[in-house]
Amino acid sequence: MVKSVMRVDAGGSNRRFGPAEQQQQQQQQQQQPCPIVTKYIPSAFEQSWLDNVATWQNTFCEAVKAPQQQAWTKIWLDTIKEEAAGSKQVVYDPQVFSRFVTTASCPGQPPTEITTWIEPLAHGLRHPHVLCDMGADVMDRGYLLLTNQADVQALRTAVHPLPSQACRNRTCQAIYMDLGATRWEAAPTSVGQGWFVRSYQARSIEMDRMLLWEAAAISPPSSIFSDLPKDMFHKYQYFNIPAITDYSDASHPVRILKEIAQPGDFVAFKLDIDNNQAENAILKSLREDAAAAVLVDEFFLEYHVNFQPMLRWWAGTEDRNKGLADAFKLFHELRQSGWRAHSWV
Repeated sequence: MVKSVMRVDAGGSNRRFGPAEQQQQQQQQQQQPCPIVTKYIPSAFEQSWLDNVATWQNTFCEAVKAPQQQAWTKIWLDTIKEEAAGSKQVVYDPQVFSRFVTTASCPGQPPTEITTWIEPLAHGLRHPHVLCDMGADVMDRGYLLLTNQADVQALRTAVHPLPSQACRNRTCQAIYMDLGATRWEAAPTSVGQGWFVRSYQARSIEMDRMLLWEAAAISPPSSIFSDLPKDMFHKYQYFNIPAITDYSDASHPVRILKEIAQPGDFVAFKLDIDNNQAENAILKSLREDAAAAVLVDEFFLEYHVNFQPMLRWWAGTEDRNKGLADAFKLFHELRQSGWRAHSWV
């Protein structure tokens, strides 16, 4: 992760330092990541759902078709289309889009404040036109606002004044981990790995490593690579086995993440294995291991809950004890922790 490293300085003393000692101290300070605070600020649109979802989940279509909700939704989708088209002049309405405000306080320098935007948590936690006969395909990802290289680099520079320290004297990388990877699926409308690679490339982020798990046996195994571009082979590790959920096992994905990632790397982590018990166990491990959690920048989860409008697709994979309000609570908590957490398809 490029923004969530905290440095704690030792207590001061009354000792006076000479010029040489002061220079040495300054160099030591520069070699440490700067203390940061990241605050998540939900938009008015998102806050309306956080405040009312426990009621609105029972009158869902009536709630989403209210005039104010429809007005906010139009701004949301129009802005995403503008961003996806590559516009450099996108303005994010703070009534609609939520944001992270990160403040880095480096010794001897004024604080640096960086604002990054993200789509609101709203409606059914996927494209807002999927449900209630509004016409969108259930796999439509035209509601997501991914990060971009400019924001990644701004956060990395704010936290690590010396570039060589960001990734421990190696070049910082972009790492994609996918639990429930299916296939590459090279078609532009796919939801396979290719969509992520293309979407990040469009935002000037080139993946350096891809680690992928898929429990369903792929036959023949060679078909895993049939659509994979040749220039991706050296980056690509595909495990056609279930992701391990026992954290004591060294092959657990979260433990692997800790082995390969550095604080200045960009890490995108997707969790969608259509097994709520396994998903919950892996997410719990990721959240509870502070050394792993701090590495994650962007997170994608299809959280299968007991929400009637989605059961035509989720039946048999949902957590019967959780509803839409629980999903909102989880994603809000993940964002408060500093992750760019998205509800996936």
